[in-house]
Amino acid sequence: MSIIGYLTATEVEPSLFLGAAMSTDRFGLPAEFRYTEPVRATRLQRILYGSALHRYLCREVIAPTLLQAMETNPQVWIVQEELLLEPLEAMRAPVVMLLPSEAAPMDDLGATLPVGEDEMLVQLSLAGAPLRVRFGDTDPERRQHAIQVLTEAAHTMDLLEPLHRLQQALRVVQEEQEAA
Repeated sequence: MSIIGYLTATEVEPSLFLGAAMSTDRFGLPAEFRYTEPVRATRLQRILYGSALHRYLCREVIAPTLLQAMETNPQVWIVQEELLLEPLEAMRAPVVMLLPSEAAPMDDLGATLPVGEDEMLVQLSLAGAPLRVRFGDTDPERRQHAIQVLTEAAHTMDLLEPLHRLQQALRVVQEEQEAA
């Protein structure tokens, strides 16, 4: 059974960062959900880290905290932010970004077409355009494993939809934090 992991870590307003991770079963139903308390960058951090602050907080603070808290072990991680695409040690699975494409639908679910060194088109729905799959590592076996897991899951779920739920959940977390 495929377990898909979704991970996001982002700046929700200037100097305020949140992150969330969710794993789903093969139907897209949540198996586990974790989120961070808001992380507010201090004035000193903003000065010391400069333009690297966003990357540092999201990739080196928020994402590892979430990954270590997860009890499920997804077979593939889907991330929203380019800076999370490079696998983190705690992921132990391939990492991809899924992006829409304007390409014509391909014949079979799971059909692939290389687009570049780190990206390919993959038909991950029964109808509609293939998705652009951007890979976080260069290992061909890990890439093939990711495509296999995503294709299997695509039979029973919309792979992009949980990302939207994760974004909405982060908004709710932020609203509840502001109301407290």
